[in-house]
Amino acid sequence: MIFRAAWLITLACLAGCSSFSHNSILGPIGTITVTAGIPAVTRSNRPYILAKHSKVYIGDIISTDQRSTARLVLVSGQTIDIPPQTQWLVIDVTTNGIDYKSSSSLVLGALQVKGPGDTPHEFFIRTAIAELQTLAEHFWLGYHKKGNAGLIVIAMDDIPLTVRNSNGTRTLYAPRQTTTVAPGAAPQSTVEWSEQKLQNTLEYYKEPAFPAN
Repeated sequence: MIFRAAWLITLACLAGCSSFSHNSILGPIGTITVTAGIPAVTRSNRPYILAKHSKVYIGDIISTDQRSTARLVLVSGQTIDIPPQTQWLVIDVTTNGIDYKSSSSLVLGALQVKGPGDTPHEFFIRTAIAELQTLAEHFWLGYHKKGNAGLIVIAMDDIPLTVRNSNGTRTLYAPRQTTTVAPGAAPQSTVEWSEQKLQNTLEYYKEPAFPAN
């Protein structure tokens, strides 16, 4: 894991220092591989039903209701699980031929990003409470289920994951490290969860469950 972290950080530095600029992807940014219920996408102000093999593009707003879920595989290879009662906006996905960067906004619900990917991918995910930035391939973030009264962020590998807002910054460095953020407050001190608490939280948010990998 240490060698993989060093490789990702080195590659990211090389990509950032290279003369190759990042450009927005013109085609799909990923493909839906699993759905349950009736997840939807809003594209150019028009709603569509998402199904297996549906393509997702920059500007899409993916929504799930209480009984629907979706799984998206990005062009970089990472997987994003979208649990019930989630609304997620794809703002931009760019590449320089070496790596990817994406910007998105989590409006409601939660997301779980899972690797390994084929290509390094730097995520910028905005929420109403804080912004997440990381090259990690496996992490989770979600609003508190009751009224979006706070945000929970969980690291699930050893690549640094930074959570920031105008009140402060917190970086997670290891699996099961977490921080919570209340509206108008800085990210709280890092707490290491037990494996059982982690699994209980994931199950609580992702019902109905995704099929096993």
